[in-house]
Amino acid sequence: MLATRIGATVTSRPYLALGLTFLLLGIGFGFPVRLAPAPPKHIWEDSISNEAINLYALTAFAGWSHFIYAWRGQIVASRKFSSIHRGTYWLTVVVLIAAFVGLRTWLGIAVFSLLAWVYNIAHFVKAEVFFSGTIRTKAAFYSPVVAFGWFTLCLFQVGPLHSIHLVFAGSLAIAALILSMGGWRLLASNEVRLPLLTLFLLGETMVWASYSPYMSDSFRVGVYIFHIAAASFYHYLTAYFYAESANAKNADFMLSPASIILTNLFIILIGLSVAWLPDVRWLRPVFGLEWFTLWVALHLAASDLLPWWKRRLTI
Repeated sequence: MLATRIGATVTSRPYLALGLTFLLLGIGFGFPVRLAPAPPKHIWEDSISNEAINLYALTAFAGWSHFIYAWRGQIVASRKFSSIHRGTYWLTVVVLIAAFVGLRTWLGIAVFSLLAWVYNIAHFVKAEVFFSGTIRTKAAFYSPVVAFGWFTLCLFQVGPLHSIHLVFAGSLAIAALILSMGGWRLLASNEVRLPLLTLFLLGETMVWASYSPYMSDSFRVGVYIFHIAAASFYHYLTAYFYAESANAKNADFMLSPASIILTNLFIILIGLSVAWLPDVRWLRPVFGLEWFTLWVALHLAASDLLPWWKRRLTI
């Protein structure tokens, strides 16, 4: 994905990010030492393998580093607001935290987490559209959100979706709808590749639905974690590459490759410490695996809030 910014080419290096994503997935699943002693509480307990726990932990550790950079960017951006507008903005963020805590309590951690991951795909799409330099956003760009939501429901066999025939018919119907509403043209013109992800997810939905009678619960959860980890790693990496590319003159030391790597390593150490050491368990609401999706949701909502806030102030 390429975009032009003030005469310079800024890129998110998507193919490099994709290659490293594949490698990180392998590292997460195959890491020979446990990264966490137990699965996140109230999420997939007794239905998750040690390998999947490791991958989820690595996704969370890397996610917290991503959030640090995202919040740093929001703080810098909010400095351009007047003191009143800046204070109101951050008060709104605090209200969002309280609202998400309440919603998490009401829905339960498992349901809240599944909704957060579907929301994350919308965030993923917005980032990819931005990194591509595309000016006009089209509804067909967001088809992966629909596909991933459908994939989630079918993988966990919600309601009548234990029926392979229903999943098969529904997947083909969604695919036909997406292609007829602009997806075919987008792929044929090579304009934006997001419908490719949509068709991949719908194809996978049919594959796993057909394989479902032979799945254990832990295998099913492992498949799901594989997907949320893949989307997360790819997003983290493209965001870092884009920011580092825009920082060509090294004006911001924190956006240098060395700083990004060191920050991630430091946060991984904190995550491991919170997971294993009783003396720092008081940090679990921030760095505990069971709380990770709360901060995912806040990050996604704040990322939507900031541009809306900027537009509101210019009206």
